[in-house]
Amino acid sequence: MALSTLVLAQDTKTQAAPKVKCIISGDEIDLAEYSTYKAGKVYFCCGGCKEEFNDSSAKFTSAANFQLVATGQYSQTNCPVSGRAVKATKFVTVEGTKVTFCCSNCLGKANESKDKVSLLFSDASFGKGFSVSQKKDEVKKTKSME
Repeated sequence: MALSTLVLAQDTKTQAAPKVKCIISGDEIDLAEYSTYKAGKVYFCCGGCKEEFNDSSAKFTSAANFQLVATGQYSQTNCPVSGRAVKATKFVTVEGTKVTFCCSNCLGKANESKDKVSLLFSDASFGKGFSVSQKKDEVKKTKSME
């Protein structure tokens, strides 16, 4: 069964691309179902989920911000907790996406959190740690087999 998926323009030898899921249902996305959000696109499994997001996007901010990063439309620039420069050795992986931190204190806060997506991708954290990716144009549509 052929399935639509996003392939990120990144070095696949160092990090596998995370599987992008609908932020409402958690189901596989349909590349034709998306909403413009911030400076990117958030993908959904169906028109119903897209409509739910459009009607009340504030409820899904953290998940939408996370998907922008997971799809390579936004990149990490600083620590999402403090806003300071990051150290490559201080990181966690959140649903297949690596997030780096400035220090052990910020890393500890992330490790202690039961909901890392809400902590690290809320609008406040997103504004401190992420910006529009320079490689945004390199997000490609492909078919893959599952």
